[in-house]
Amino acid sequence: IEAAYKKKDFDTFGQLTMADSNQFHATCLDTYPPIFYMNDTSKAIVQLVHVYNKYFDPEGGGLVKLRAAYTFDAGPNAVIFCRKEHQLHLLAFLLRYFPTPTGASATYSNKPEMLSEGAAMPVEEELLRMGDATGRVSATNSHTGSGSTKQSLVGDVKMVYCTGVGDGPRVLGADEGLVNLTDGTPKPMPAKPAPVSRDASASVAAEDESQFKPVWVTSLEKTIKDNHRDMKELIKPTGPSIPSTYQMITGVIKFSALYVAFYGGLGLFEMAFRNFVSRPGRRGGFTRTSTN
Repeated sequence: IEAAYKKKDFDTFGQLTMADSNQFHATCLDTYPPIFYMNDTSKAIVQLVHVYNKYFDPEGGGLVKLRAAYTFDAGPNAVIFCRKEHQLHLLAFLLRYFPTPTGASATYSNKPEMLSEGAAMPVEEELLRMGDATGRVSATNSHTGSGSTKQSLVGDVKMVYCTGVGDGPRVLGADEGLVNLTDGTPKPMPAKPAPVSRDASASVAAEDESQFKPVWVTSLEKTIKDNHRDMKELIKPTGPSIPSTYQMITGVIKFSALYVAFYGGLGLFEMAFRNFVSRPGRRGGFTRTSTN
């Protein structure tokens, strides 16, 4: 496969890529218990890619001259390779079987403009007939002559990413690295900006400080503030005024002090009384006697 992409031999590259993907998932199915990474939508994409290749390569049965090639990692998501000049037509063909959900034209793809252009591009009637033969229902059946809209399986694909080949590997300069080339030690992190002066507004200080807070901390602080605001609205007095938190805490402390003083004094009085009545020789007191 390395020799194929060095020669820019897309046909050989596509054949090896699809065969390797099929072998990987066949191995997963051959385990006990089997591992199912691909789902029904994944299998439908495989069939449609082979139909697409077969339409443009009738002599080779879609196995020699390729316009598209699929591969799947450990999951149901398909990656489809094609040449740049065939990208828009391939997108138009796939959108007939995985149409854009209503109202999601801006979020169904990372390139909404290309998505709209592909949806408007006409697709060959014979190609659509071959696609329908796989069991997948196309969005429109204009190739049948009726012009009515069929019930398509909208939502089987969550998003379509349209990408391209980059400009290849690049050598980064020393200033873009994270390690000092002289001694191999990590470069220091950028210094934290100086704190805002005391006379600066509180809003500016809070904004600068929030740049260094994790997202979960900022979210938690916002939730606490919102709950505090909602609680203040909930206990907002409509009649007699409600005592403040300080007044309530002060009242509890005073009550506790009186409680301790009262019962503490009562205990001391009881101890003194018992000591008084138990001493022998006291008038009115009790005299302890021994049974021996």
